[in-house]
Amino acid sequence: MQDPVQVPSVALDSNQRKRHEEALRESEERFRTLVQFSFDVYWETDAQHRFIRQEFAETLAEPPVAEIGRTRWEVPHLEPDEEGWRKHREMLDAHLPFRDFEHARPTPDGGKRYVSVSGLPVFDETGRFMGYRGVGRHITERKRAEQALIESEARFRTFVDHATDTFMLHSEDGRVLDVNRNACESLGYSRSELVGATASFFDLEIDQATWRINRERIKAGGITTLESRYRRKDGTVFPVEVRMREFCEGGRRQIICLSRDITERKRTAETFREMQAELTHANRAAAMGQVTASVTHELSQPITAMLCNAEAALNWLGSQSPNFERARQALASIVADAKRGGEIIGWIRSLIKKTPAPKESIDVNGAILDVITIARSELLKHGVLIQTDLAPGLPRVEGYRVQLQQVVLNLILNAIEAMNCLDVGGRELRISTAGDASSRVVVAVRDNGPGLDGVIVDRLFEPFYTTKPGGTGMGLSICQSIIEAHGGRLWTGANEPRGAVFQFNLPSQQG
Repeated sequence: MQDPVQVPSVALDSNQRKRHEEALRESEERFRTLVQFSFDVYWETDAQHRFIRQEFAETLAEPPVAEIGRTRWEVPHLEPDEEGWRKHREMLDAHLPFRDFEHARPTPDGGKRYVSVSGLPVFDETGRFMGYRGVGRHITERKRAEQALIESEARFRTFVDHATDTFMLHSEDGRVLDVNRNACESLGYSRSELVGATASFFDLEIDQATWRINRERIKAGGITTLESRYRRKDGTVFPVEVRMREFCEGGRRQIICLSRDITERKRTAETFREMQAELTHANRAAAMGQVTASVTHELSQPITAMLCNAEAALNWLGSQSPNFERARQALASIVADAKRGGEIIGWIRSLIKKTPAPKESIDVNGAILDVITIARSELLKHGVLIQTDLAPGLPRVEGYRVQLQQVVLNLILNAIEAMNCLDVGGRELRISTAGDASSRVVVAVRDNGPGLDGVIVDRLFEPFYTTKPGGTGMGLSICQSIIEAHGGRLWTGANEPRGAVFQFNLPSQQG
């Protein structure tokens, strides 16, 4: 039996050393790979905080100049200030780990390069401090984005604070998160008094149920506009128009409310309504002035009939053989004529007075016939032949009878004036009514005059626009306002074979 082969110890040491070197190279390679893909720089310092190693990632477009042999604060820097560096050195001298220390270096082009570094202290087996090892990231782009965001927010805050509208930011449950300066000035509260309060603190029209309803509207339609009333700290109340919109920030849903004081708008609208009422009354009185002869004629008929019947009744009663039946019939005729005269006077009074009667259920055909009766003398004076085509069985409409009759009277008088250029005997006016598929009542007034110039058609309903030498330009504008107030529409077009037609529709009670 042979003795085992003896391997020299020198050979064992050499192999073992090679394996250690190979393991060290592999470890170093893994370390370099980690640095390359995870950080922008790896660094080491000695016990005096001087850089003894710096390795930069290959992915950097312009790797910084190595700072070997110098401390971090010996290299030219822009940020932080001296106090910031002093606190950082105190941490290093205390041999404490640190994370995300940000500083800025100047660049050759006059800009800044921001770096965020983190480090761990290193000690030997005896506990003696050897220096630091750490990594760093270039955060210039992030800092620029943060600065741009800060500047944008500052601009936005400046814009919001100088806005003439009231700006409020609410949480989902309606609590105030932020307000602008105008909100404080308008309501008389400080910012601290408003932030944290609910909307009902100053909004008289809001409560939890209403807030939830508005939230649902916002989700469905994006922007919600409504009118409300705000109460100031001193107790005064003023109307506002509020626009609400929802947005999401940081996973939280918030509601922006922009409100505007509309006191002046309300006051102007009320003044406009009063002026429009005065103009409507003036237009109505002017129209009645044109048909004064017709009014006189219509009243003279029942008065003359009453006189004749009264004389007849006296004769029947004064004869030697009184005929009581004939006298009774004559007296009954007097009563009927008196009622007819009273109806005419009542209609004229209602047409002239400023305040119209309450809304009523109106027979459109009957209302038109009353207008034709009043305008008959004017039609005869100008030699106008009138024809009616009134559809039977039309549904009734709800509204102001006098106002609708004013519209018909205006259209009749306009048609008469438009046909003055025609020879007497050739002037024709036709009034028709009909029902459409949507249960609306349609009224049309047609003439055979020269028609409408296409250039002026679009301006006919503008206030104060007129083609008449002595016109006010308010007649058609008022007519349009009346019809729209009744939920209808007034429009015009060409009549066939010639002339113009003015039409309006009204929603029926049936519809």
